[in-house]
Amino acid sequence: MTKKAAAAAAFAAAMIFTTTSVSAKNTEPSLSHESGFYGSTQYVTIINKGTNDIYYTTDGSLPDTDAELFTGVPIIVSENTVVRIASYSDDTLLSTDKATINIRTATPKASVDSGTYTSEIKVKLSCADPSAVIYYTTDGTSPTDKSTKYTEEITISKTTTLKFVAYSPNNSKSVVITRKYTIQEFKNKLCQELFELVNETRAEYGLKPLKALPKLTKAAEIRAKEYSYCRSHYRPDGTKWDTILTEYGLKRNVRAENLAYYYTSAKAVMKCWMSDPYHRGNILNPKTEYIGISCYNNGVCNNWCQLFIGRE
Repeated sequence: MTKKAAAAAAFAAAMIFTTTSVSAKNTEPSLSHESGFYGSTQYVTIINKGTNDIYYTTDGSLPDTDAELFTGVPIIVSENTVVRIASYSDDTLLSTDKATINIRTATPKASVDSGTYTSEIKVKLSCADPSAVIYYTTDGTSPTDKSTKYTEEITISKTTTLKFVAYSPNNSKSVVITRKYTIQEFKNKLCQELFELVNETRAEYGLKPLKALPKLTKAAEIRAKEYSYCRSHYRPDGTKWDTILTEYGLKRNVRAENLAYYYTSAKAVMKCWMSDPYHRGNILNPKTEYIGISCYNNGVCNNWCQLFIGRE
């Protein structure tokens, strides 16, 4: 045989082997579902192009010929289940396939949608699965079954990111649901925006959020008006700015004032203060607990005031 003829024969043999292998693989039975998470009851069937008997189990064990014989009726999976199949020729195992089908618990719901509210709200959580237990967090972290268990409506009195999830005994946990509630601490929209910017900025630096204090805001309103015609950290009567805190019984060891004028947006005035070491230091002081904010327009421009104090 010539080299050319030998090469042709080898190629033909290889093609026969490949074709046989692919054909055999295509006749192996397989499950209609891949392993994964599903949001409702699944109907699992077996794709079988061959003629051999297929047996299955729903506990993950390898089926033998005494296991359930697949007759074409879908396998109903309504809870976490490992479906495993095996094909036999007489008593000889030919192939096997397996899929872990995780059924998620029904998605829980909140009675109040995300949004901005002018006063505290009460949120009820519920789940269509009566056996499910709901867990939640209010600090923005993802909840687990070690988080706070939901037992009664949740009172939201400040801006909060609520996350909640449902667990059911025989199913996988539900998807995590997030609802963000903004409680408007300030009637003035610009002040509210500035308040949120301050706490977002503090969060970026790993600092806890500041709390709004109504009396401190009233003091800031007076200082903003005074600043509109007396551009100083001294008051029109010549006393230091912090005498306003004494008037409201708020003078603390930790106290500071930020002033600015003209800026038309909360973002712009925040950028101004953060670009200056003194004002930035007031915003990012880790010892500060409370903030009062005012934006007073005197008909000419905005006059901004932030007052900061620490704990008593």
